[in-house]
Amino acid sequence: MNNENFCCERLKGAYLVGNEFGLNFRVIQYSEKLYNELKQIKPSMLNRGFVITSGYKNSIDDEETMKMVINHCPFCGQNLKEFYKSDDYVQETIG
Repeated sequence: MNNENFCCERLKGAYLVGNEFGLNFRVIQYSEKLYNELKQIKPSMLNRGFVITSGYKNSIDDEETMKMVINHCPFCGQNLKEFYKSDDYVQETIG
């Protein structure tokens, strides 16, 4: 990742931690197919999402992965879609 800017140090730590460790923050990009489906439901939808997980082994998209989609940083309140605009932050593509 080329971009070193994060909204706060706590979210940066959750972003940089390995997948298998608890409290991960992940920036995911939706596949083109999934993105087109989501846009039908919500036209203003971005092609990426922001997820907090409790850790996972293979993919954030696995059924057994406990995850929560978030819109704001749980630590500082930053609107994530306004801050993490660069594709440099994307860690996985799903769908």
